Order: sequence, then structure tokens, then C-alpha cells
Amino acid sequence: MSEYKIAPPLRPGDTIGIIAPCSRLENGTFESAFETLRSRGYRIKKSRFLYSKTNGYAGSEEERVADLNEMALDDEVKMVLFTGGYVSNEILPLIDYAAVAAHPKLYSSYSDGTSILNAIWAKTGLVTYYGQDPGVFCEPDAYNDRYFESWFVHPP
Repeated sequence: MSEYKIAPPLRPGDTIGIIAPCSRLENGTFESAFETLRSRGYRIKKSRFLYSKTNGYAGSEEERVADLNEMALDDEVKMVLFTGGYVSNEILPLIDYAAVAAHPKLYSSYSDGTSILNAIWAKTGLVTYYGQDPGVFCEPDAYNDRYFESWFVHPP
């Protein structure tokens, strides 16, 4: 792929979408992270199936990909932030890559989320980011704050 796209940086007041495409979250998980992000001026949008346990280990493939695709289409959402886990490969064929390409935004995750990040890059040319997930904001530290600011708010 010869061309790549970089989504616009975050600004105060922007919305960060939170999804769980790789595992299940317990209700209330990351509330302290959401408060940290809100205190920095961002709005949080939790996906419809964020806490789904349809398959026990996570929401169904349809629920998880619906959350990702809905966030991709939502022009209010400027960043999609999600954790790792162990089942992202199940949704790769179901992602609406045309929607992701047509509505570029920042995507960041780690661990198993890398499969989704790499698929987005390969299918759309949109630059994605490995390393930041909602959990890093539960107990903020200087390293993660600097990384977040330098890549998502004031990129090179």
C-alpha cells in the first residue's frame, strides 16, 4: 500500500468511543479511566454492547463488530479506544472497512487488539496505534500521559 491516512488529532470536547471487541468487561470496568479522560476535557461514548457476555468470554461476534462498525460510522467519535483480549480474529471478516476508511479516526489498543489494528491498516491505509487502552487511564502516570499527548493530541 503506497498511501496512508492519519486521522485528525484530538481536541478538548472530542468524543472517545470505548468498545470491547476482544474480551468481555465487567459492568463498571474503567470508570476511573473514563473520569480521568473526562477531567481532561474529553467526552466518553460507551458502546452498546460494551458489557455483553453473550458468549461468556465476550459478546457475540455480531455484537462486538456492531460496536466497532457503529463507532466507525459515528462522526462525533474521534477516537476508538479498546482493550486486548483473545478473540478479535472472530470479527475481522465482519468489520466494515469501507466505513472505517470513509470516517478516519484514531484507533488504539494492545495485545489481541493488534489483530484489529493491523487489519484496519492493511485494508484501509489508516494509521492505527498500539499501546494505549482504557486501562492506562485508571492510574495515570507520566509516561502514558506523555505518549497519549504526543501521538493523539499534538502529533509530530
